[in-house]
Amino acid sequence: MRSFATTSRAPWAWSVAILAACVAGIACAATAMKNPLYGDPKHPNISGMWNPEFAYFGPPIGKDAGKAPAFAPGKFPPRPTGPQLTPAYAAKYAQWRKQFADGKQEPDTVTRCLAFGLARFGTMPVEIIQTPGQVTMNLGVLHDIRRIYLDGIGHTVGADPSFNGDSVGHWEGDTLVVETNNVRAATLDRDGIPYSDKLTAVERIRRTGPARLEIEMTLTDPEAFVVPYTIRRTYVPMPPGSRFEEYLCENNRDL
Repeated sequence: MRSFATTSRAPWAWSVAILAACVAGIACAATAMKNPLYGDPKHPNISGMWNPEFAYFGPPIGKDAGKAPAFAPGKFPPRPTGPQLTPAYAAKYAQWRKQFADGKQEPDTVTRCLAFGLARFGTMPVEIIQTPGQVTMNLGVLHDIRRIYLDGIGHTVGADPSFNGDSVGHWEGDTLVVETNNVRAATLDRDGIPYSDKLTAVERIRRTGPARLEIEMTLTDPEAFVVPYTIRRTYVPMPPGSRFEEYLCENNRDL
């Protein structure tokens, strides 16, 4: 089990180490790496700068899997059916919708410059950095970060629940299988569909073509969902040379 701990190191120490490496010719190469986000040649490459095709909306799931999305070219795809909520959480969602209609609902976490949460993480452009023992996912919005540990140690022990939870993964052929727990309660989307802190997730991440990435996420929540709920999203590469710039939110705009 991974233990929860924090460490620090003086910034100048890192600078000295990097400078020494440059002098030794180990780092600071004059030419850019061909694939700078991919450093795990023992496993399939899922790294890159990726754009979701339809944000929340991906290809059909279940019996309709493999079929083309049923919407006209240039039109926003239809919204998929949400999870079947337990009576308590259906009432909670109804109350959220009523307060929203009355103008009394507190804005969601993203509107308040907080994290998207695990279920909504994949709705924005993402940078995937792939190294031995870890896959790091960075969002271009809110500077939200997920770390998927592949070191075989297991889930973190002692950490507080977080928006993105604690993720560990392993490879099954060309697919990265990720299991996440220790997620704090949040919403499935900006419309307020709730989930509890009992939520767990299993993701299957794979390249389905030279220019396509697929992430299928199955959410299980015995407190909020009657049955597990699956979301499938697809991604295409961002233009070559794409980089994320600083993102300013309302809470830090005037700093």
